[in-house]
Amino acid sequence: MLVADMMHPEGRVFMKSEFGPISDEWPCFSFTKKSVGQRLQTEFRPGRDIIVYVGTTNPETTENPDHRSRLISAVSIEPNQILDTSKIVPEHMWEWSVSTWGEKWQYSMAAIDAALMIGPPFPEARAVAPTAYTSFAEIQNRGNVVEALGEERALIMALAVERIALKLAEPVQRYMNLMRSALIPDKTVKQEAYRIAENILDRLRKGGEVSSRLNPVRAAPNLSDLIALITQKWQDDQKGKCALCGGSLVQTKSSMLQPSPDRIDSTNVNYDDKNLQITHLACNLAKNKWGISDFKDWLAIVQAGALASDQIGERR
Repeated sequence: MLVADMMHPEGRVFMKSEFGPISDEWPCFSFTKKSVGQRLQTEFRPGRDIIVYVGTTNPETTENPDHRSRLISAVSIEPNQILDTSKIVPEHMWEWSVSTWGEKWQYSMAAIDAALMIGPPFPEARAVAPTAYTSFAEIQNRGNVVEALGEERALIMALAVERIALKLAEPVQRYMNLMRSALIPDKTVKQEAYRIAENILDRLRKGGEVSSRLNPVRAAPNLSDLIALITQKWQDDQKGKCALCGGSLVQTKSSMLQPSPDRIDSTNVNYDDKNLQITHLACNLAKNKWGISDFKDWLAIVQAGALASDQIGERR
């Protein structure tokens, strides 16, 4: 297959200097300056555009001489989210990166399609795209992406590649799936996920403050990660059901039925993957005030009463 098979015929070709090809050891597009991600959020379109990795000339950063100054990978990314690299790459690779470079590569975007250039020898960047390649030397382009235009774009699109599947470790795959699930959620769920995330972060901001009582100190991910987590919990884990009563989670004017974030273990201050569930506000308040045991007893009586009422209605 060709690079052109990974993108739209009218798509843009970006180039980025990298220390090696994409792989399971580093299955994402990483960058030092957050402005790189912000630019791609504005300009890159997944399924239309492509990013081509160019091996650096530095033996310390690009150890394999076959990769230096060569076109080595073609990658499509999901630009909507700037992610924490330490949550995507394997733990040993992040530890190696930090020990070698510090937290230089702390920002990443998820790779949704990846391929390796055919080689060695791999295509020489200076021969295929001399203008774009030499522009990396310009101060404003250091650590940034550059765009290949005209004939250089066409030559890159004609290069042969071999698509690869990134076999991610289970915790990494779960995180990637979590992020992707938040990219195109149902509109109602997205609206509610944002509201719930803001509600959680507001609680965090008030942690330790004294009002009529001392507000507890809690912990949670950043806003984008939190929205993704809430969406994943709501849609995938709970299938749109309240984690406490099993009733449907809906967007409603009823305060009692309003979707609410609940920490499974109230003594655990974290709103994280293991301790967060989405419930109706009434269920959440009842559980937290009287405990899960009393809540279940109450729920059993209410559900039994509802069943009996339905049966009476059927006999009528």
